[in-house]
Amino acid sequence: MKQWVSRNERYVFFLVVLAGLLAGVFWYHSRKVDVSQEAVVRAGVARDLLAGLVEGRQGLIGSLKWPPLPTLLILPLVRIPGLGGSGLGFPVLNAVLSAFTVTLLNTWWKGFGMPRVVRFPLLVLYQLSPPVIGAVLTGSSVTVMLLMLTAGAYFLLHWLKTLDVRSLAYLGVLGGLAITTRYQAIVLVLVVGFLILVHVRRRREPSFRTGTLLAFLIPSIYTVLLWFIANWLIMADPLFFLRGLSTQARVRAEITELDVAWYLQLLPVLLVLIPQMLSGERVRRRRARRTASLGLVVIVLVAAVGWPYVTEFVLTEEYESYFGRHHERLRQVDEIVTHLEQRPEAKVFVSGYTGYHFVARARNKDQFVHLMNLDLREIQRRTRGQPLLFLVPRPKGLNRWEDINLQAPWLFDDYMKHVLADRGLRMSFVLEKEWPDWHLVEAVRAEASKP
Repeated sequence: MKQWVSRNERYVFFLVVLAGLLAGVFWYHSRKVDVSQEAVVRAGVARDLLAGLVEGRQGLIGSLKWPPLPTLLILPLVRIPGLGGSGLGFPVLNAVLSAFTVTLLNTWWKGFGMPRVVRFPLLVLYQLSPPVIGAVLTGSSVTVMLLMLTAGAYFLLHWLKTLDVRSLAYLGVLGGLAITTRYQAIVLVLVVGFLILVHVRRRREPSFRTGTLLAFLIPSIYTVLLWFIANWLIMADPLFFLRGLSTQARVRAEITELDVAWYLQLLPVLLVLIPQMLSGERVRRRRARRTASLGLVVIVLVAAVGWPYVTEFVLTEEYESYFGRHHERLRQVDEIVTHLEQRPEAKVFVSGYTGYHFVARARNKDQFVHLMNLDLREIQRRTRGQPLLFLVPRPKGLNRWEDINLQAPWLFDDYMKHVLADRGLRMSFVLEKEWPDWHLVEAVRAEASKP
């Protein structure tokens, strides 16, 4: 039995980790499904996509802030009862992806001779790290990125050692997929491209340098090009998903508020790179050096993986905890939904991706008018004769890219100074209630008199 387990360690390890993560996911959501906004939004877009709705097609490819790959990955889970409607499908998917990541790390560390008594506690410490396990439990594309970055670091190191073109091609594919998961990954793709160029610059003839760089860049460029083509075919504008960068001021705002968890982006590189300290010839030949090297690796890995535990449970005043931020967002959404239930006679317009979250958390889903775009005529058609409320997100960060903030960026703060107008229909606004990240404004409609 022990021999069979040893021969099939990676498969047994994967199944054990997967079973543990799935048990954790269903336990965490046993009383109430409290998934992240991203999980609910991607599940909603996936359902609309399978239903053939315009909202689904636009939601899949229509925003740089909501890249398409995570939504495509959860499509097989959307139709499963209990997973698709609640958004629980994303945490289940993340459990599978995270099990692959941990198995890859275990196999990599084993190849460098790291014993199980060292590997397994480190892997448990990594997987239970608050931002890592939090991404799995709440449903975040961070888990997708961690798998791609870990595999990418493996293929990069393998290519640096062997110059195997296959590893470079795999790395290029992962680069393109990473960009269609989190667009900030383009920075990492450019950095890797620079490292490749430097590595081959003094080693081979110019034709080899050019061919090597193209072998890496072409898969990445092709994957991203598909995103442009999809926008052209669906929205008749290949740059539609970039409309949040339409002005210089918006580009500056995006750069200054670039929301990147650099710790999580760099952690896979550290986890793959540090054990290479054990691979040197001098280290392998001398037992004392090998023991000292292993001890140093363990110390560095514990420090790298253990830092989030300090910020989550110790430095609570200096750092915002992962789960605290998650629960605060849900609390605010539920508070808004509860307030809206006191106005059953009113219709509430919610725009774009954030609208999926409110519709999913509400008991009376018919109260909401949810459109991807701010279309006054369609809103009027669905709400004629009823009080109309607009739920407006603060135009900052992710919410700056919502269509309501792209078309009417003044609606959150300067609603009294402007009106919305479309072919004779005019809407002015008064504030009904406000929250830190949301304003609820009531629309006062007026039809232009006919001659």
